[in-house]
Amino acid sequence: MTRLTSAEAEALLAASCAVARPLALKGDRYEVALNAVLAALGEKPSLPSLTLAIDLSVLMNGDRLEPLGPQAVPGPLKDAMRVYEDHVLARLVADRRWTAITEAVAAAPKDLKPVAVGLLAGQLVSRLERTGEAKALNGPGVSQAIVRRIAQRPADEVIQQGRVVLHENPAIVELMIQGFESLARAARRSKELLTDAEVFLLENVAALKGLGPRVTLAQLAEVAQEVEDRLPVRMKTSLSEGDAPTQLEEESAFPVGGFSSISTVGSLENLVTSELIYMDDPADPAAERPDQFDVRFVEGELLYYARDESVAVRRRRTLVLVFDGSLDACRVQDPGERTQRLMFALGAGAAMVRRLAAWLEAEAVSFDLVFTGANRREAPLKEEQGVLGLLLREWRERGQLELREVPSLEEAVAGARAAHKGRVQVVVFGGPRVRCEGADAVVAASEQGPVWAAGEDRPKLPGRARDAWAQVAREILETLLGARSALRRQEVASSEPRAPGRAG
Repeated sequence: MTRLTSAEAEALLAASCAVARPLALKGDRYEVALNAVLAALGEKPSLPSLTLAIDLSVLMNGDRLEPLGPQAVPGPLKDAMRVYEDHVLARLVADRRWTAITEAVAAAPKDLKPVAVGLLAGQLVSRLERTGEAKALNGPGVSQAIVRRIAQRPADEVIQQGRVVLHENPAIVELMIQGFESLARAARRSKELLTDAEVFLLENVAALKGLGPRVTLAQLAEVAQEVEDRLPVRMKTSLSEGDAPTQLEEESAFPVGGFSSISTVGSLENLVTSELIYMDDPADPAAERPDQFDVRFVEGELLYYARDESVAVRRRRTLVLVFDGSLDACRVQDPGERTQRLMFALGAGAAMVRRLAAWLEAEAVSFDLVFTGANRREAPLKEEQGVLGLLLREWRERGQLELREVPSLEEAVAGARAAHKGRVQVVVFGGPRVRCEGADAVVAASEQGPVWAAGEDRPKLPGRARDAWAQVAREILETLLGARSALRRQEVASSEPRAPGRAG
């Protein structure tokens, strides 16, 4: 779609303000709304509807989806807006992630709230474009200078101009109708409008002020989510080596063991209830003091339940993910993909960490993410290491995950088993020609897709990159957990011929 002239862009913005939520143009909200439009245009210059950013600036601040004001709106435009509200705004507010998004915006600094709105608007339109509506969602180009100039004028003056445009400029009204209808049509085709990637991006908007880190984190979070969604919800594991004590939040109130015996030493809450028969009624005038209960208490003859104070242990397991510096050569976008090959490798590693932590929640599982190339003047994956650490911040804060750098791939693999106790398993991610001895699995990010070897070469996987990486991640996890060898034993057993039975 052609870029609008200055006068047309100003008219479109004024009309978009005139049909937005009334609350967006009151007091300080007017400045926030236009700053949100600026941020959204920075993320998506061809935004199909400027009203989307203005409405999101209201909803993301925790306000309800109020109806439009009493202003007169042409009939076709009103119908298009009603469909847009039902299929876009209402679905956003009803999403289970919306509460987390509003909380993230509330926690963001005041100057970054419009940036958060613009990020969500850009992410939303980018997701809707993948439904096949990319051409329809390519809205008219509006210069950010026009938005800044409009922001200097009073809100009432801008709204009045917009109402005039709605009744005297049918071309602008038609552009607005096309924008609302394209958003609603794409939303109907989309399974979900929000993912955990948007939530995580907004929760860390203060730490990602630059466009480059934000784009990297958004792509990494999206790839990790897509790979994780393709992995099984649960997977049966084999036995591991090494033990670690169980961590209980209230160890004194909830001992590990149950009642195992009866003893003459204990606390009153563990008193055997049958001991109460020795207690006389104090209201009975014939009762004597001390009674039999008091005598048994003084002489230490009362019976108490004794707990089993044995210590429960968990199996210890450490997964070491080594990201070799050769991945620096994978900063390319393969044909038919919208994400760099490097992001798929990092996203698959993040998905393996998150899924394995959920599968092995009963074990003492820890993760060690190692990046090679520390002896160089500029580490090849320094920025990606920071972004990946931010994506896996939850496990770092638990003390379950560690990020570190080593000079070479050989030192990373050799030092992994010496640095950890219990069962240690090493997976290496590298470029197309990566080779490593001693690792449990080596994944090479090639142009045709990921290729991995664990004692034997694996064939290249056709299809989309996210499907291939999810399949490789699943096979590696099955191998590491012993589930794959168990499946192979079952296949071999089922393929062996059975001995003929004897005739009766």
